[in-house]
Amino acid sequence: MFCPPVSSARFVPQTTAILVIMIQSITRTSWFASLTLLFVLALGAAPQSWAQIQEEEEEEPILITEDELNQLLVWFVDGKYEKVLFKAIRYTEDDDQKKHPVPYLYMAKSYLAIHNSDDSDLRESYEVDKMKALKNALKYAGKFVKKDKEQEYVPQEQEYIEELRKETIIAAETEMDNGKFTKAKSYYKYLTTLDKEDPGAWMMFGTVYLTLKARRDADKAWETARNLLLDQQARGLTEGQRDLLQYAFVTTIEKLDELGDPAAARKFISLGDEFIGGDREYEAVKRAIGG
Repeated sequence: MFCPPVSSARFVPQTTAILVIMIQSITRTSWFASLTLLFVLALGAAPQSWAQIQEEEEEEPILITEDELNQLLVWFVDGKYEKVLFKAIRYTEDDDQKKHPVPYLYMAKSYLAIHNSDDSDLRESYEVDKMKALKNALKYAGKFVKKDKEQEYVPQEQEYIEELRKETIIAAETEMDNGKFTKAKSYYKYLTTLDKEDPGAWMMFGTVYLTLKARRDADKAWETARNLLLDQQARGLTEGQRDLLQYAFVTTIEKLDELGDPAAARKFISLGDEFIGGDREYEAVKRAIGG
């Protein structure tokens, strides 16, 4: 039985009409004609479906609107740090919005501002004297750096990160002077999170492990510091990182000498000559141990 050709335009209608045509075709025509019909149908529908799939894949959800981010900025500039923290923490607890790095940045900035605030009530509320605010600033700054996988925001925030780094170095050195090595270790660990290529932070991380009698962990951290120095030749370090590197060499050499390991101390002297040779304090330590 002859079946007249069917225009491809007739396959654009709704699915129900298409199925009716297919059923009628199967009952009235040969199997070959039915397969031909299905093939033509596929050709007509596939491009549209594939385009829709591509469009859906290319669209990225808006995690947090620009207006919402600007509101955090306005509150921060106005010194409304508690409002920033209250709002930003809600973003970080949302399954989708917690992927955005900026709320973590404003939380870190607010905690550092509280740490440095002259408002006694505010400082007391966030236990500034117990360094709670600084530790929270470091915690959320680390999350900010980790969340910003594409490095879209971190490069623009180097001034803030440097300010936080300097505050952290002061806190860590204070704990070292007080013999609170476990607390000092946590600060140096935070510094390696802020910048995983900070040789001074890694060196001090290792030195604190040494004082805690964890030599294997100390050697691992020192190896990381050594490789970073040899690979990068101490280029691109900030002012805070350069100061920390000088402090790390002096402290590490002194600690090794105190613990009766002059051979290891000499290895650090050899490395230090290349990167901080001529520094007054460093040279004084060298002379004191006969390096």
